[in-house]
Amino acid sequence: MESPKIPLIVLMTDFGNDPYSGIVIGRILQINPLVKVSTLTNHVNPHDIRHGAFILLKSYKYFPLNTIFLVVVDPGVGSSRRAIAAQIDNYYFIGPDNGIFSPIIADKEYSSVVELRIPENASYTFHGRDVFAPAAAKLSQSYSLKDLGPTSTLKASLDFFWDPSSSTGEAIFIDHFGNIITNIPNSINLKYNKEYYLRTPRTTIKLTLVRSYFEGSGTKPILLVSSFETLEIGLRNGKAIDLVDISPGDRIQFCRVE
Repeated sequence: MESPKIPLIVLMTDFGNDPYSGIVIGRILQINPLVKVSTLTNHVNPHDIRHGAFILLKSYKYFPLNTIFLVVVDPGVGSSRRAIAAQIDNYYFIGPDNGIFSPIIADKEYSSVVELRIPENASYTFHGRDVFAPAAAKLSQSYSLKDLGPTSTLKASLDFFWDPSSSTGEAIFIDHFGNIITNIPNSINLKYNKEYYLRTPRTTIKLTLVRSYFEGSGTKPILLVSSFETLEIGLRNGKAIDLVDISPGDRIQFCRVE
């Protein structure tokens, strides 16, 4: 048996406030009424695989080992894209093979992947309910990965741009507070209370690196190390995105003001 005796299934979707996530949970509980189900978020930006991949990459290790992540950010549902289940780094991941899991599997020495069987009566628009939920529920019982489908590999890939030689990365997403989250790690060793230029395809602005939002003036954007341990552009008690011309996917570079 690969799955734990008291398993946890964690749902991550772009379903928002619609009933689809509740239906997925209901389908899981039909099969295994004893399983624990939690939600990471239902507010991945619609169809935004990169947003979902980043959130999952930065979040999964805060859950118990053997947690089963059921991921439905699936703009290719009903197409030829495959459905997969994987064991990566002592966690399980179930969802579409569209690149959303590739940042997690990229630097792991061990992983197992199987391709899920898609039932003939499965909805062409709701594999979350008809394919992924049953697979997650079965894995939370006495099923192993090999019981869910034939051994395979991830086909789709997704990479976040990062060039350490020039401290250039990308804007990943804008959070609920209007903060601009990047994938640039704090390992580039910026210094607190120092000024840096932020260069994007459309603008260059000057930012000061601070430790907390409280240290900002509330009138100018600030630079912080986010809880994801990457650089973030914020604004004290406001939305940085209202003052900075950046869109998710933009290449961004930080350099010291001399």
